[in-house]
Amino acid sequence: MVYDADDLAPVWVIVQTKSMSEEMTERGLRQAGYRAYFPRYRRLLSPHGGYRRPVTMMRPLFPRLVFAQDWRGWPDRPISGAVGLMPARPGLARLVDTDVAEIMVRERRGEFDDVRHPQGGGIQIRDDIKPGDEVDWEAFGRRVIGVLEGLSANGKAIVQSMIFDRMVRTEVEASGLRLAKTVA
Repeated sequence: MVYDADDLAPVWVIVQTKSMSEEMTERGLRQAGYRAYFPRYRRLLSPHGGYRRPVTMMRPLFPRLVFAQDWRGWPDRPISGAVGLMPARPGLARLVDTDVAEIMVRERRGEFDDVRHPQGGGIQIRDDIKPGDEVDWEAFGRRVIGVLEGLSANGKAIVQSMIFDRMVRTEVEASGLRLAKTVA
């Protein structure tokens, strides 16, 4: 028997959902025995009020769409939030496994994330580090290690570090911080 390349890789179809029902549809498809996925990205939201800090929220990369693999036809029971399958000529819209895998990799890398402060002139808000974390950064051509005390909405970080045998509290650019790697 001769197999086409499309026969070897499981097919992904695109399920259309109701507005803001992607997560519910994904869960319903998984419960029905399908592999389901909808890519998300982090988006910075600024709540109303002068003293509230911006927060990041996960948003669907493709609103109202969920990918489902191993499509055997529509399940016997209804899937909450699902509207139907995205049509194409001819048949259904399909994705190959390598395309979905590429989206997954790019999502994990954070390539789709939008975490720039809208009033901050492109300042990136960090949520991958938190107060108490040991961080490092470059200053005057040397690696400096310290403990993060806090992050501000204007892209600055307050850190405590040992400089000239004294604990010094200083403000640095949050974008230049990395989680410190301990040397064993």
